[in-house]
Amino acid sequence: MILGLQQGSPLIDAQAHGAFRRPEFARAFEFLLSLYRDRLAAPVNSNEIANLYQEFERGNIAMYISGPWQIGEFTNRLSPAMKDKWMTAPLPGVDGPGVSLAGGASLSLFRGSKHKAEAWMLMEYLSRRDVQVRFSELTGDLPARRTAWPDTLLAGNKYVAAFRNQLERAVSTPKVPEWEQIATTVFTHGEQAVRGRQTPAQAMAALDKDVNGILEKRRWLMDHKKGAR
Repeated sequence: MILGLQQGSPLIDAQAHGAFRRPEFARAFEFLLSLYRDRLAAPVNSNEIANLYQEFERGNIAMYISGPWQIGEFTNRLSPAMKDKWMTAPLPGVDGPGVSLAGGASLSLFRGSKHKAEAWMLMEYLSRRDVQVRFSELTGDLPARRTAWPDTLLAGNKYVAAFRNQLERAVSTPKVPEWEQIATTVFTHGEQAVRGRQTPAQAMAALDKDVNGILEKRRWLMDHKKGAR
């Protein structure tokens, strides 16, 4: 999905249809498959790797794309001999630095809440610079506030710098409630193509078909909303 976003794919179009057969995503998908054809990546999923950190240390995994939560895991799980032998880096793109996703969680206040004042106080508290720094210290999660980043805890962490850089080129996935289900579908058809069970064209066609089925109710709601105007 990230490779598709780097190519300018919307993933889902404005009419709530899958956009996976469009040239943008097709180019990204072809590049992904080339990594396996050229044996730069092994056609295995995470369930087939007994221990990611051991395989990384052994050299069987040379590069791993993940998020900042892995900094603590790599620090704690790799042997002391690996201390200065690994580093983080932003994602490259087609013509230079590339975009990536900004995951995480959101602070939301429901319109029908009976405790809006109290909820807002909690959200304000969690958004404070000092609290965000402390939360990062406790959990390893990165702060959302720019003013928290100059803190020594983050500024002095060489592994964090790449993620700070990447946040300047972060994009969001389509804002639909069905997105997690769609993401799973993308993974499923991607794996089928990697293992040679589907051609790229078959995978993209099946992906669009499945995603269109997932979004059928959304299109119905959109059409009825237009008709009610």
